Amino acid sequence: MTTSITPRGTWGPITTGRLARAGLVLISIAAIFGVVAIVFAPIVLSRYIKRNLTAILQERFGSQVEVKTVQVLLVPHVYASAGDIVLRYKGRTDVPPLMTIHKMTISAGLLNLVGSKHHVDKIQLEGLQIHVPPKGSTPPPRVKESHKFAPAIVVDEIVSDDALLETLPSDPTKLPRDFLIHSLVMHSFSFDHPASFHAILTNAVPVGQIESEGQFGPWHADEPGDTSVRGNYVFKNADFSTLKGLSGTMSSNGEYSGTLDHLDVTGETSMSNFALAESGNPMPLSTQYVAVVDGTNGNTYLTSVHAQLGHSTIDTNGEVVGVPGEKGRQILLDAVSRRARIEDFLRLVVKGDHPLMTGAVVLRSKIEIEAGSIDLLQRLHLTGQFGVAGARFTSRSTQGKLDSLSRRGQGAPKDEDIADVASNLRGRFVLRHGTLTLSSLSFSLPGATVQLNGSYNLQNEQLDFHGHLLLDAKISQTTSGKKSFLLRFADPFFKRAGGGSSIPIKIGGTRSRPSFGLDLHHHDEQQPAHKTKLTRDGGAERYFARLRR
Repeated sequence: MTTSITPRGTWGPITTGRLARAGLVLISIAAIFGVVAIVFAPIVLSRYIKRNLTAILQERFGSQVEVKTVQVLLVPHVYASAGDIVLRYKGRTDVPPLMTIHKMTISAGLLNLVGSKHHVDKIQLEGLQIHVPPKGSTPPPRVKESHKFAPAIVVDEIVSDDALLETLPSDPTKLPRDFLIHSLVMHSFSFDHPASFHAILTNAVPVGQIESEGQFGPWHADEPGDTSVRGNYVFKNADFSTLKGLSGTMSSNGEYSGTLDHLDVTGETSMSNFALAESGNPMPLSTQYVAVVDGTNGNTYLTSVHAQLGHSTIDTNGEVVGVPGEKGRQILLDAVSRRARIEDFLRLVVKGDHPLMTGAVVLRSKIEIEAGSIDLLQRLHLTGQFGVAGARFTSRSTQGKLDSLSRRGQGAPKDEDIADVASNLRGRFVLRHGTLTLSSLSFSLPGATVQLNGSYNLQNEQLDFHGHLLLDAKISQTTSGKKSFLLRFADPFFKRAGGGSSIPIKIGGTRSRPSFGLDLHHHDEQQPAHKTKLTRDGGAERYFARLRR
């Protein structure tokens, strides 16, 4: 039995059957609209996202933008995936693209993507590469914007793994500066305000991991190098063995602020085992520094570096800069040390467990380390002057010989109270290609002074020095008994103006086994005529040989 209802009007009676059929029609229509929405909404939304993404990137980065693919999924958030994104800064094709992104995944609420301001929950970037162009270059005219309006955007979180940040130098002959960013997380990103970030990246040379956090932006579209950045960093386990000729592990921390192409940096470093490969003697080394870093080429200008090597302090300034066509960087420094110990420097550069001597040293030097990949000792160039006060030799045998020399020089060869004498040492030095050349070298102790010129090879430890031994006493006063009597005949030949003696000497052999002797055959333009004759016929050499026997 069919129930009917007769409403007022002209429709006539409506039965329950009619209502059921009407409901089915409405459900069918809704289902059709639902299917259409499911099929066509992502297509429409993908076009909308691609159009707005292109507009935002083009306007905010001042670049020509290409987005190859965009796919959208509604579940119920909007998940959009954009692939193969390329940004060419001001349309330039003569330099690498400002940015390339293999894949960008966007997560946002549907309603948050509508309107003049977009709010995005998260952006995940894969295969991100950023190439910061050099400042001050002359690009083509700015790309004409194809969109009248680019909506503002705020992103709660941006995540990128294994990205590359490269700064391009203004000089095309110089190599770019690369930073491999293993992990980058940015919070509250906006093009109008700074965003906080946390990054972990690898430094190429010396190899080590840098962890940094701070504030980045806002992005400077006209000059990307003017984009502001500030933060702090921790540099852990930097392996100095990746620098040929060095070894040791460094830790560093500090702060920086400025722009991408001009960073003011302050920090400190510490190493417990810094060493030169040639000597192999690890030394504690720490520094405190103030520097300026040019991010466009990686050049570093050291305003002030205060270093502590063992018990010695060294103050330096200079620069670490790239060289066209060369791997690595050239280091140019001016160094001054007024509170230092000679044993620290000797332990660093000379082989052996014990340094040759101890004493206070004053040092002034210019340091140049050439760019390149050959051994550090071959790239290291030093020029300067030094003075050592109160030097004492660590070898008992060597110190004993100096004590004996002091006694003889004072004309008291048997005075055992003259012992453990201190020496003063000064001179000029040049180190090039592993050979140390010393000039105007003066070594003085009570009663005697040694004046030398010569060289020392740091690799084979070969000594080659020539000069004079100046004594306060006459030759005959340096010994006693029969030898003293016989040496009186030699006094006139080695007489020194003002009194005492001047004896030509030479030092050869190696550092561990030096040899000392008379240098009567060495050319000396200042040698008196009677000494020259004595040298030619070898009479003095034979004479002293007999005395030694």
